[in-house]
Amino acid sequence: MQNDHPFLKDDFIKKYIKQDIDGQLYSVEASLESLIPWIDYVTDIQNNKILVFGTGGGGTAVACALKVGNGKVYGIDINSWAVDTTKERSRLYGTSDKLILKCVDDSYPLPFPDEYFDIVIMADVIEHIIEDRVKYVQECFTKLKKDGYFIITGTPNLFYPKDRHTTGLYFIPWLPSKIAYHYSVFRKKWQKGKNLDYAGRKGTTYFHIMKWLKPFSYVVLNVEMKNFTSQYLINHHRINSFKRKLFFKPYLALEFLLQRFLKLPITAFMPYLNHLFIQKK
Repeated sequence: MQNDHPFLKDDFIKKYIKQDIDGQLYSVEASLESLIPWIDYVTDIQNNKILVFGTGGGGTAVACALKVGNGKVYGIDINSWAVDTTKERSRLYGTSDKLILKCVDDSYPLPFPDEYFDIVIMADVIEHIIEDRVKYVQECFTKLKKDGYFIITGTPNLFYPKDRHTTGLYFIPWLPSKIAYHYSVFRKKWQKGKNLDYAGRKGTTYFHIMKWLKPFSYVVLNVEMKNFTSQYLINHHRINSFKRKLFFKPYLALEFLLQRFLKLPITAFMPYLNHLFIQKK
């Protein structure tokens, strides 16, 4: 791999990134391009106290740290490799003073007071939780201040039969764990002995998330803010290809109908649950 990355040099890549799987090398840049503008679309990211639940390789946490101003970003993960990678990535990007990292044996309960954070982010993480997802989502929400923002993004939508996250096979998200694993190995799309569930073969749905948050008071900003997604795309000049221009008007109409009559966000019906913003009340 030819390395022309401005911050991550060969020694980091050899130690932490064996292959550039899912764009891990440029994960900070990806978050700066996608997630950070979305946060700023809803609220000012600067000077906030932010929790990134499940740091992974550190893309989201470091991107937030670059933009948090006088605030602080807290990252937590059960995987020591993930925390070490995030820590080293943060050092190379010059954000070590903005980022506090914790490696824990279990992320329930979280080692923070209730109503401690202004923003809590679960990016590309729910699909990797193989235990009781309800308690982890509720625990994250409990740590959020009143009027704070709970952001879920990058999670495969369980409505869709194709596993886009691990094997590329159809029906893997819907099958029982053992059958999904053995079928994936049989099709030579998964390595024998590796945990397919932990790798994220099964996402969730918007309706599951709403059920899990039922004990709390909140509003879904994707519904409350008129033309939430389409207005963002317009404001940020994302309708910039023939295909996007062709499908944008039907997309706009669908978003309007879902919001107006069903009180549902359009992301609830997309292949991935992206940029779901929930404000605690």
